[in-house]
Amino acid sequence: MTSSAALLRELRGIRPTYGAAAEAGKERLLAALALRELRTPALLSAYHEDLLFLVAFPGSERVRVRANAQLDGIARRVASLGAAGQAAFASTGIAGSVSRYAIGHPIAELVCADDPAAVEIDWSSVDDPARFDELIALVLSDAERESLGVGMPTRRWLARAQRRDAASTLQWLLKAGDALPAAERSRFAVAWDQAGVPVKWRLDGSARSVTLNRIEVRAPALRTGFRRLSDPLVRHVTAPLTAIERLPRGRAVRVIDVARSALAARCREVHAMNQANPDEVYLADLGEGVQLAVIGVLPAQRLLLEANYGYVLLSNGVPIGYGGVSPLSRQANTGINVFDPFRGSEATYLWAQTLRAFRSLFGVRRFIVNGYQFGAGNAEAILSGAYWFYYRLGFRPTSTEHQRLAEAEAARLQADGGRSPAATLRQLARGDLVLDLPDWSDADAFDEAALDHLGTVVARQLSLQPHWSRRDGARALATEVARACGIHLHRRAVQERAAFERLAPLVAALPAWTSWPRAERAALGVMLLSKGAVQEAPYARSAVAHPRFFRELAHLLAASVRRTQAP
Repeated sequence: MTSSAALLRELRGIRPTYGAAAEAGKERLLAALALRELRTPALLSAYHEDLLFLVAFPGSERVRVRANAQLDGIARRVASLGAAGQAAFASTGIAGSVSRYAIGHPIAELVCADDPAAVEIDWSSVDDPARFDELIALVLSDAERESLGVGMPTRRWLARAQRRDAASTLQWLLKAGDALPAAERSRFAVAWDQAGVPVKWRLDGSARSVTLNRIEVRAPALRTGFRRLSDPLVRHVTAPLTAIERLPRGRAVRVIDVARSALAARCREVHAMNQANPDEVYLADLGEGVQLAVIGVLPAQRLLLEANYGYVLLSNGVPIGYGGVSPLSRQANTGINVFDPFRGSEATYLWAQTLRAFRSLFGVRRFIVNGYQFGAGNAEAILSGAYWFYYRLGFRPTSTEHQRLAEAEAARLQADGGRSPAATLRQLARGDLVLDLPDWSDADAFDEAALDHLGTVVARQLSLQPHWSRRDGARALATEVARACGIHLHRRAVQERAAFERLAPLVAALPAWTSWPRAERAALGVMLLSKGAVQEAPYARSAVAHPRFFRELAHLLAASVRRTQAP
């Protein structure tokens, strides 16, 4: 009898191929594997990956239905491996496994609402007990705070203090935080994330597991093959992508839920997903059943100067990858992460389509990939040689030193083959890679490292105000800037006014900005307000259309950096 390992090797080889014979082969292999026990974690993991691949990229409806049905049995299979086997799946997100990580407050609420008994504080992984106690103290009475941590460990103290009907200490803490007054709830959420609350989350048959998390599709796209990039990347990216829609709130909420689950089950989180804005989710049709969901951030949680979005790639409703994009004036920082089961599909083409969607949405003219994406503090990226994925597509280093090193190493690889030494890849990862589109100008380059100095610029401007209160100073400064821009702040929405107040000190810091033509000042004022609009995309597009503010601010920040570095 053919071994299970041999069947899985055959399935792994045939899964990216299509046609009648290939589909018949897949059906035969799935039928055989459905009857096997798969007694090792390695075999079960490979089987699980193949099933996900076949649901995301099916060649026939029969194969897709069979693969879906077999995914339903994964939790049972994991349980059958016993404690040692189950431990091998820790934090993989597979149904039947346990994920352990420091969970963000919005995600903790989401997960606990599903099944409060399935998720609990992981007491053995509390790294900062003092900060954790500070979080707990926020929901206690004054008398209780005096006793917390006195005479017994916090865990035992909470066992006596929490509601008797609480399914878990985690549920009690979340509910107690949610019962606070509005201002204190916000403080509690911030303190939660600062405390890094670790949890143990039993996924069992959870719909949030990697195994089962997906958006149902009525008519799945059936594959006949995988797409390859035929045009140079720049030409592909600059071609407008028109099949993009902003989702109505109901559909947006579902997409956000699936995106959050795809990351949380794998013990990952992204700020834009945690603070997702259900009024700003764009869905781009990338063809062949693949969709790109671009998810904006709630107005109160946005970055000061950059726009910020998370994204998830879906193929026939299955999350296959994720990332983020942060437009800043005419450039955007981004990157891509394809989940392991879906590597070997059409990652290059989908990355090109993703950049095309970003160009169409925001109008940016340069894409930046930071070193982490291809190796800076990222051992997995070094091992995979991720640098060359970007380089072969046309991304290039910004420094002359790295340009020369990359050219020499690329020539060596072409001549000799093999792999790049890890030391070389780590050296290349010390800088960024960029893709410049035809309308890019170096005059629009904004050093992202200088963003750390924005607060210093703001502090200097507030120090010039005759107010002890920083808030009063910021409002007075915003009033001055608004007057010069022809903006009536009192007529604007609360979040628009708040965004204007945050950005106004940066405007006031620019030399002679009040002498700009009236039309430029008016456009600047509208742009500042749009940072706090319901959707942030208009701000990103306005920043592309009106670059003067960012150019002058970049020069100002560069000078600030030089002063900081001076002996």
